[in-house]
Amino acid sequence: MESLRRVIKAVGELGVDTILALEKRDPQYLSVCRVVSSQGEEIGARLSMLNALVSYRLAGKGEEHWSFFASYFTTPVSHICVDFSRYVRDSPYLRLSLSARLRRVEKICSYSPDLTDLKKTWLEIAERLGTSPRQKTVVFAVKILNYAYMCSRGESRLAPMEVPIPVDYRVAHLTRCAGLTDTPPEVAVKKPEEVQELWSAVASAVGIPPLHLDTLLWLAGRAVLHGENIHQVPESFLNLFANGCRPLSKWR
Repeated sequence: MESLRRVIKAVGELGVDTILALEKRDPQYLSVCRVVSSQGEEIGARLSMLNALVSYRLAGKGEEHWSFFASYFTTPVSHICVDFSRYVRDSPYLRLSLSARLRRVEKICSYSPDLTDLKKTWLEIAERLGTSPRQKTVVFAVKILNYAYMCSRGESRLAPMEVPIPVDYRVAHLTRCAGLTDTPPEVAVKKPEEVQELWSAVASAVGIPPLHLDTLLWLAGRAVLHGENIHQVPESFLNLFANGCRPLSKWR
């Protein structure tokens, strides 16, 4: 497929070092670092994991949701389950499906992830939640835990290659814009396997794990779909989406 070859070429030319540098500008990364700095590695990682697991159907932009999270947890936490549940109730970005979010928190708030073995942690999170390891927020939680590791240890580290990309509306939309699929984004987010397999193929070809490609796509999405290249994503990558990308509504 010509579109796939074009995407592989563009990502390969960027290289892993450029993508890791972009991650350091990711608002999610900066928010995780703030929480880890305030709470320490273990508590900060657990809080960040929980926030990833409730990050769906947001009532606002994801960047603003993560900024609110970081600001909320600047003071010491006395009880993770109690304090995080209170945060979920207080957040203006988590108003939808509030009861479902709180039930999810209750299932896993006592779990302490192993930051040194994210593959094991990935499977344990899915098991505790009783869901597929490929589910969007489960794989997103692994990405966020890798951020927590990098923030705490002060070093870059590649996430496991086996963990697929989390398919939200923005990623699904850009995948279609790049000509990789004809599947509408609203369908892809419910049945993400095709989009995950496509980006796993890109990841395998360039040697950069899918979770890092997610950061690249998320930051590119702000530029392509909102006209705001505030993260300075290289134009060579943005050009992949130049044709046929319609703007998203402001909360995507």
